[in-house]
Amino acid sequence: MKIVEVPSPINLQDPTDAMVWANEANIKRPWRYDFFNYYVNYINNLNPVHYPNIRVLEIGSGPGFLAKAILQTCPRVHYVALDFSESMHILSKNTLLDNELSRATYILKDFKTDDWHQQFAKFDVVIIHQALHELRHKSYAHKFHQQVRQLLHDDSTYFVCDHLIYENNHLNPHFNNQLFMSKDEHYQNFKDTGFSQIETALEIKGLCLFKVQP
Repeated sequence: MKIVEVPSPINLQDPTDAMVWANEANIKRPWRYDFFNYYVNYINNLNPVHYPNIRVLEIGSGPGFLAKAILQTCPRVHYVALDFSESMHILSKNTLLDNELSRATYILKDFKTDDWHQQFAKFDVVIIHQALHELRHKSYAHKFHQQVRQLLHDDSTYFVCDHLIYENNHLNPHFNNQLFMSKDEHYQNFKDTGFSQIETALEIKGLCLFKVQP
């Protein structure tokens, strides 16, 4: 059956639209910082004996809010930002100090393509924060998780954060059910991809973070 993608209401490759999104995101949802702090604490708590240098990939990295949080507080990290928008990469780079930029690599790539993942070595941590729905249909999630799995070693951690279609057992009218999933749908997708360790790490106001490991 042909998948009918849900069009995006905003062009994130356009500099003006990218700036509008960046200016509004954390104002609309200030609890996003709780998730950023979770990532930072998790990364900093990785054993320095086993992880003297930590490779982190953020998929759909946007204007760099998470990049800044990680690079200014996690000195062992080399951070790779992957996004399809050069406008977003420019915004992100402009937030970083020189010593932070020196530990960051920016990749211009659309994670909807078949080969976006093929140029990379393994990562210790992979994060997709509020970008999974940019696949523009939830049916693509299984294939995407399969691609990410190829970037993980046995001890890697994969974080997936997005809005749930249900909040407090009620359908959220603000989110399209062809883009966003229920918690059960997320869990089933992870299981179908072959992940063995899946847990809900954090959930605030319908924004849910899954911690997934091989």
